[in-house]
Amino acid sequence: MAVFPRGGALTAWGNAYLKGRASLDEADVHTVADDALHRVVGVPGEDDPVPLSIALGRLRAAGVTGFRLVLPDAGDVIGLPGPPEVTARAVAAKEAVLTVGPVEAP
Repeated sequence: MAVFPRGGALTAWGNAYLKGRASLDEADVHTVADDALHRVVGVPGEDDPVPLSIALGRLRAAGVTGFRLVLPDAGDVIGLPGPPEVTARAVAAKEAVLTVGPVEAP
């Protein structure tokens, strides 16, 4: 059985929320699923890690129009814009979810 990348749920449900096809609560519940704790770092307007529902709302307010899933492998980092420490973490995790559209750096 294939393993669905964890970032796949965030990409799918986050995009559904941004397009108005799912509520914030639906996106949160279906993304987090049975995981005990999800916190997002680097969210515009937030100094500390925040729950996924707050992150999605802040990202939408910051002009994010979509999410994109990247599945990098060592030596094949196409689609990752960097910086190097982000690329290294994405390769180690074998996935990354990138935002599409305007966003202010934290």
